[in-house]
Amino acid sequence: MKLTFLGAGDMFAIDQGHNSVLIEFNESNLVIDFPETNFRALRALGKDLTDVRNVFITHLHEDHVNGLQLLGNYARVYSKNKPNLFVHSSLFDQLWQTLKAGIEPSGVGPKELSDYFNVHIVEDQFEIEGVSFKPIRTHHLPGMISHGLFCTPYFYFSSDCALDKELLLNYGGRVKTIFHECHLQEDVLKSHTSLEEILELPQELRSKVVLMHYEDTYTNPENRRALEERTGLNIAGPLSVYEF
Repeated sequence: MKLTFLGAGDMFAIDQGHNSVLIEFNESNLVIDFPETNFRALRALGKDLTDVRNVFITHLHEDHVNGLQLLGNYARVYSKNKPNLFVHSSLFDQLWQTLKAGIEPSGVGPKELSDYFNVHIVEDQFEIEGVSFKPIRTHHLPGMISHGLFCTPYFYFSSDCALDKELLLNYGGRVKTIFHECHLQEDVLKSHTSLEEILELPQELRSKVVLMHYEDTYTNPENRRALEERTGLNIAGPLSVYEF
């Protein structure tokens, strides 16, 4: 299994793609979230949008879903196969309301999400080519539905969230790597995780953490290395690769 960061930036990142990863395994793949910046990142990897087989959406902030209309339309025009779209049942109606203005109208009458994707409504877990993925509810903003994703025994991907220390203490030992968002700025946001909170985790968890979803200062590899040396943490960069 290989996990490649298509982007590691936060909502306001300009110099790097927004936070999303491509996971390749067993002749298939899964992309977690689909910002529009994924198109350029996939091209940099020598891939096309038609190579995307499966997508999982964590939550509906613009920098996590604003490439879905492009992906669906592109696949409908240039591919014989629709991508699989995995959406938690609690999120499906809101996702369609978010996307429908751009993909419902057509020259032959109203379209549905299923005209662009093979839609899979997820509850407890889903499986792709023998690999199981488990969405787990996270805390981001009040009233916003958001999920992280466990793929035991390989990784946990937090997406955007406040730190849930109990979750990491209970489940972090079951995976090799914890890809966790981190604000990396001085101002504290209750909807995100601060560097100080990560540094307060037990060493056995900190040693597994890879930081992601940060602002553009750390797009510069030298700035990332300096912070890694100071904190002992690993920071993902655009197109960083992790193998399991």
